[in-house]
Amino acid sequence: MRIKKHANKNEYILTDNIWVRNLYNRHAPICDINKFGNKDYKLFLSNESFNKSKKYQNIDTEEIHCPYAVIVSNGYDFNNKQEMLAKLPNNVSIIATNGALAEWHLVGDNCPNDLLRKIDYFVVNNPYEECLTYLPKKHRYFPGCIASTRTNSQFLEEYRGNKYIYIPAMGENYSGPKLDYNYQIDDYRNSICASIGLACRFGVQKLILFCCDDSFVDERPSAIHLENNLWTYEQQILSHNIIDGYLHWLKKANVKLGDCSSGPKFENATYIKTTEDMQEFFEE
Repeated sequence: MRIKKHANKNEYILTDNIWVRNLYNRHAPICDINKFGNKDYKLFLSNESFNKSKKYQNIDTEEIHCPYAVIVSNGYDFNNKQEMLAKLPNNVSIIATNGALAEWHLVGDNCPNDLLRKIDYFVVNNPYEECLTYLPKKHRYFPGCIASTRTNSQFLEEYRGNKYIYIPAMGENYSGPKLDYNYQIDDYRNSICASIGLACRFGVQKLILFCCDDSFVDERPSAIHLENNLWTYEQQILSHNIIDGYLHWLKKANVKLGDCSSGPKFENATYIKTTEDMQEFFEE
């Protein structure tokens, strides 16, 4: 991976033509130097303008400390694997994203007491109507939600829990409506990246990525075969590499990193397979 120092005083690492900023450089202005294209700018502006009118509280006004955290997505075998999370120490925060909340079954009267586990925050930044599929249908559990200002406005209208917003890093080609903020989050239009950025702002020291993949068993057209005999698409590998670039900066800042997912291997995180491995990760 190529690293460069930019004229704006930031460091960036290159992953598949996406420059990932060193978010620990707090003395440089936060700036996303990537050019994603302008096809979504109108949608961003529409969501941001509506969400701004709702006056959601900005998460950067809260004092949140999460030294130990797991970022949970709904990747391969999530329905079976999520029970591993119930065995984690209570001081480990759960930050869920993508379809993890909709598929969460560690809540409710039908869940055995020894498997009950709360989600501390649900993070979302999807600007499209697809975002509505993240709303739970099988339960009425709505943890605190941290959403990008660009998140689909209808999703936030229908979300029944406490809602906070974060300001995504402004790009060179798009800045959106003027908003007050104490900090911005480098999210690269990816909710796992957003979750990592928030965890860093919350002071994370040990972090595991759990089911943060989009892998499947059967071969499909244009799918890529992985070393573990699962399959995925090229776009998911690109997203994986951006996340790994993000982890590079955390590792450099001495954050302990683990991965309990089924996609390609992360270069900057230790693979974790069992519940015991996860427990030991946080107890060491």
